[in-house]
Amino acid sequence: MLNRRSAIAAGLALLLLGAMSEPFAQTGDFPSRPITLIAPFPAGSVTDAVTRVLANALTQSLGKPVIVENKAGAQGTIGAAYVAKAKPDGYTLLVGSSVMFVANSLFKELSYDPVASFTPVANVGSTAMMFMVSQSSPYRTVADLAAAQRTSAQPVSMGYGSPSGQVAVALFSTVTKSEPLGIAYRGIPQALTDMLGGQIQVAVVDIGSAMAQINGQKARALAISSASRYQGAPDVPTLQEAFPRASGTLETLISVMAPAGTPAPIVASLNSAIRSAMATTEVKARFQVLNTKVMPMDSKQLEERIRTDNPRWVELIKKAGIERQ
Repeated sequence: MLNRRSAIAAGLALLLLGAMSEPFAQTGDFPSRPITLIAPFPAGSVTDAVTRVLANALTQSLGKPVIVENKAGAQGTIGAAYVAKAKPDGYTLLVGSSVMFVANSLFKELSYDPVASFTPVANVGSTAMMFMVSQSSPYRTVADLAAAQRTSAQPVSMGYGSPSGQVAVALFSTVTKSEPLGIAYRGIPQALTDMLGGQIQVAVVDIGSAMAQINGQKARALAISSASRYQGAPDVPTLQEAFPRASGTLETLISVMAPAGTPAPIVASLNSAIRSAMATTEVKARFQVLNTKVMPMDSKQLEERIRTDNPRWVELIKKAGIERQ
């Protein structure tokens, strides 16, 4: 009887040891198979392009294929929901952006929590919005634009083709204490076309779209919404420079997120690989072509940045009058 009990106890101990060691076995050989990066916006978007650059670099640094899969729609929430429900093993990751972290302010019903459903892995870059006018515009600086807004009988018309553009218009309104006329377009190209054609006075667009106009000498930028000047357009001042007493900054982070509950060793392994990839000359050059600022942050730094950024995004979304769908 004693031998039988001893055998059962030994068997239970082995089973318990195996159960306890299984997570370590899973993380110790990570990655052992391909990783999928979910791009929640369509092919051709800035996020999609950044995701593909990152996937190529990680394939080399991790020694396993890193695949990009587009799950676009509903301002990124379709792809985010897919990753939120994925197994938290590090093999399905989201490449998200700032507006997605405050999706509760844009949608009445979500099947996931924009913050709690994810574990931050690393930030890779950021982009910002530029305030553009045509070459024939009388406005030479953003201060000119603000003065005109305050003194003119008609509000200055500002077109945008994205939620970030709409939020940037609200930022301008808050910083300048004015009420420009925001005009929504189905896309950024339409807003730029009407700005160049004189139908609207200002177009508020992402850096990539703005640089195409600047390089083509079709328009000029009055200001950028980021905290610092963009290296590719060093002559374009920030809103903060024109209005130093106001909190005039808005940057869209581009971040890698894992499902909540992903083991810390896996997050650390992914973060290390991403940071190594972002430090390469090739990736930096590709980001420059994409007019995207390299902005590496580790998991803790990214978590803190999201925590501090989200209230401002929510406040500006309300200021912009964006109704929850």
